[in-house]
Amino acid sequence: MRKWWILPALAVALTAVIPAGAQEETGNNNLRVRAGVFFPQKSETRDAAGKAWFTAGVEYAFQPLISPGYEGKFTLSVDFMGNKDMQNIPVQINLVSAYDRFTWSVGAGIGFAKNTAGDAKTGMTYSVGISAALGNTSVPLEVGVVWRGMTNVSNQLDGLAVHLQLRF
Repeated sequence: MRKWWILPALAVALTAVIPAGAQEETGNNNLRVRAGVFFPQKSETRDAAGKAWFTAGVEYAFQPLISPGYEGKFTLSVDFMGNKDMQNIPVQINLVSAYDRFTWSVGAGIGFAKNTAGDAKTGMTYSVGISAALGNTSVPLEVGVVWRGMTNVSNQLDGLAVHLQLRF
Protein backbone atom coordinates (compact mmCIF):
# COMPACT_ATOMS: atom_id res chain seq x y z
CA MET A 1 0.00 0.00 0.00
CA ARG A 2 1.37 3.40 -0.97
CA LYS A 3 1.79 5.93 1.79
CA TRP A 4 1.24 8.98 -0.46
CA TRP A 5 0.30 11.15 2.50
CA ILE A 6 3.70 10.88 4.26
CA LEU A 7 5.51 13.40 2.04
CA PRO A 8 2.79 16.11 2.15
CA ALA A 9 2.41 15.65 5.92
CA LEU A 10 6.16 16.01 6.39
CA ALA A 11 6.26 19.14 4.21
CA VAL A 12 3.38 20.75 6.13
CA ALA A 13 5.03 19.89 9.46
CA LEU A 14 8.34 21.39 8.34
CA THR A 15 6.58 24.49 7.05
CA ALA A 16 4.96 24.98 10.45
CA VAL A 17 8.09 24.23 12.51
CA ILE A 18 11.03 25.78 10.63
CA PRO A 19 9.84 29.41 10.64
CA ALA A 20 8.74 29.19 14.29
CA GLY A 21 11.82 31.20 15.25
CA ALA A 22 10.59 34.17 13.18
CA GLN A 23 7.41 34.92 15.10
CA GLU A 24 7.01 38.48 13.82
CA GLU A 25 5.72 39.42 10.42
CA THR A 26 8.02 41.57 8.32
CA GLY A 27 5.06 43.67 7.22
CA ASN A 28 5.57 43.35 3.48
CA ASN A 29 4.54 39.67 3.05
CA ASN A 30 6.39 39.50 -0.25
CA LEU A 31 7.41 35.84 0.05
CA ARG A 32 5.02 32.88 0.32
CA VAL A 33 5.95 29.23 0.69
CA ARG A 34 3.32 26.50 0.33
CA ALA A 35 2.92 22.72 0.45
CA GLY A 36 -0.07 20.44 0.06
CA VAL A 37 -1.90 17.94 -2.12
CA PHE A 38 -2.90 18.11 -5.81
CA PHE A 39 -5.91 16.14 -7.07
CA PRO A 40 -5.88 15.55 -10.87
CA GLN A 41 -9.22 16.06 -12.64
CA LYS A 42 -8.97 13.41 -15.37
CA SER A 43 -9.75 9.83 -14.43
CA GLU A 44 -7.09 8.56 -16.88
CA THR A 45 -4.46 10.62 -15.04
CA ARG A 46 -5.63 9.39 -11.64
CA ASP A 47 -5.57 5.78 -12.85
CA ALA A 48 -2.08 6.12 -14.35
CA ALA A 49 -0.37 8.29 -11.74
CA GLY A 50 -2.37 8.26 -8.52
CA LYS A 51 -5.31 10.13 -7.06
CA ALA A 52 -3.34 12.58 -4.92
CA TRP A 53 0.05 14.11 -5.63
CA PHE A 54 2.45 16.18 -3.57
CA THR A 55 2.60 19.89 -4.38
CA ALA A 56 4.92 22.63 -3.14
CA GLY A 57 5.74 26.11 -4.30
CA VAL A 58 7.22 29.49 -3.65
CA GLU A 59 5.84 32.88 -4.68
CA TYR A 60 7.46 36.32 -4.56
CA ALA A 61 5.71 39.67 -4.97
CA PHE A 62 7.81 41.94 -7.18
CA GLN A 63 5.49 44.79 -8.16
CA PRO A 64 2.64 46.49 -6.28
CA LEU A 65 -0.46 47.45 -8.23
CA ILE A 66 -2.31 50.39 -6.73
CA SER A 67 -5.27 52.12 -8.33
CA PRO A 68 -8.29 53.94 -6.89
CA GLY A 69 -10.30 51.40 -4.93
CA TYR A 70 -7.94 48.50 -5.64
CA GLU A 71 -4.69 47.27 -4.18
CA GLY A 72 -2.83 44.18 -5.37
CA LYS A 73 0.56 42.71 -6.23
CA PHE A 74 2.12 41.07 -9.23
CA THR A 75 3.95 37.91 -8.19
CA LEU A 76 6.23 35.32 -9.73
CA SER A 77 5.58 31.75 -8.63
CA VAL A 78 7.24 28.39 -9.16
CA ASP A 79 5.40 25.26 -8.07
CA PHE A 80 5.85 21.51 -8.29
CA MET A 81 3.02 19.00 -8.61
CA GLY A 82 3.72 15.35 -9.11
CA ASN A 83 4.50 11.85 -8.06
CA LYS A 84 6.88 9.22 -9.37
CA ASP A 85 5.04 8.85 -12.71
CA MET A 86 3.96 12.38 -13.72
CA GLN A 87 4.89 15.90 -12.78
CA ASN A 88 4.42 19.54 -13.69
CA ILE A 89 6.47 22.60 -12.78
CA PRO A 90 4.45 25.74 -13.60
CA VAL A 91 6.28 29.09 -13.64
CA GLN A 92 3.69 31.88 -13.58
CA ILE A 93 3.06 35.60 -13.28
CA ASN A 94 0.09 36.16 -10.94
CA LEU A 95 -2.13 39.00 -9.82
CA VAL A 96 -2.81 38.68 -6.08
CA SER A 97 -5.14 40.80 -3.96
CA ALA A 98 -6.42 40.59 -0.41
CA TYR A 99 -9.68 41.50 1.26
CA ASP A 100 -9.94 41.16 5.03
CA ARG A 101 -8.71 37.60 5.82
CA PHE A 102 -9.02 36.32 2.25
CA THR A 103 -6.54 36.42 -0.63
CA TRP A 104 -7.41 35.66 -4.26
CA SER A 105 -5.11 35.14 -7.22
CA VAL A 106 -5.15 34.56 -10.98
CA GLY A 107 -2.10 33.62 -12.96
CA ALA A 108 -0.66 32.38 -16.24
CA GLY A 109 2.71 31.18 -17.42
CA ILE A 110 4.57 28.20 -18.80
CA GLY A 111 4.61 24.65 -17.46
CA PHE A 112 7.36 22.06 -17.74
CA ALA A 113 5.79 18.61 -17.47
CA LYS A 114 6.61 14.93 -17.71
CA ASN A 115 3.92 12.38 -18.60
CA THR A 116 3.72 8.70 -17.62
CA ALA A 117 5.73 7.70 -20.70
CA GLY A 118 8.57 9.97 -19.55
CA ASP A 119 8.03 12.46 -22.40
CA ALA A 120 8.84 16.08 -21.61
CA LYS A 121 6.07 18.55 -22.46
CA THR A 122 5.70 22.31 -22.23
CA GLY A 123 2.53 24.35 -22.41
CA MET A 124 0.71 27.36 -21.08
CA THR A 125 -0.37 27.05 -17.44
CA TYR A 126 -3.10 28.95 -15.66
CA SER A 127 -4.49 29.10 -12.15
CA VAL A 128 -7.27 30.64 -10.10
CA GLY A 129 -7.17 30.45 -6.33
CA ILE A 130 -8.38 31.68 -2.98
CA SER A 131 -6.89 31.37 0.49
CA ALA A 132 -7.91 32.34 4.00
CA ALA A 133 -5.81 33.32 7.00
CA LEU A 134 -5.92 30.85 9.87
CA GLY A 135 -7.08 32.42 13.14
CA ASN A 136 -4.85 34.55 15.29
CA THR A 137 -1.65 32.58 14.83
CA SER A 138 1.74 34.05 15.64
CA VAL A 139 3.01 32.68 12.32
CA PRO A 140 1.02 34.04 9.32
CA LEU A 141 -0.51 30.83 7.93
CA GLU A 142 -3.16 30.49 5.24
CA VAL A 143 -5.06 27.53 3.86
CA GLY A 144 -5.71 27.76 0.14
CA VAL A 145 -7.45 26.10 -2.79
CA VAL A 146 -6.16 26.60 -6.35
CA TRP A 147 -7.47 25.33 -9.67
CA ARG A 148 -4.50 24.62 -11.97
CA GLY A 149 -4.49 23.76 -15.64
CA MET A 150 -2.06 23.25 -18.50
CA THR A 151 -2.51 23.27 -22.27
CA ASN A 152 -0.75 20.90 -24.70
CA VAL A 153 -1.23 17.82 -22.49
CA SER A 154 -4.91 16.95 -23.19
CA ASN A 155 -5.99 18.29 -19.78
CA GLN A 156 -3.99 15.56 -18.03
CA LEU A 157 -2.53 18.07 -15.56
CA ASP A 158 -5.70 19.99 -14.73
CA GLY A 159 -6.86 19.70 -11.16
CA LEU A 160 -7.32 21.13 -7.70
CA ALA A 161 -4.52 21.88 -5.24
CA VAL A 162 -5.13 22.29 -1.51
CA HIS A 163 -2.24 23.75 0.43
CA LEU A 164 -1.00 25.34 3.62
CA GLN A 165 0.84 28.59 2.94
CA LEU A 166 3.27 30.58 5.06
CA ARG A 167 3.82 34.31 4.45
CA PHE A 168 7.11 36.08 5.16
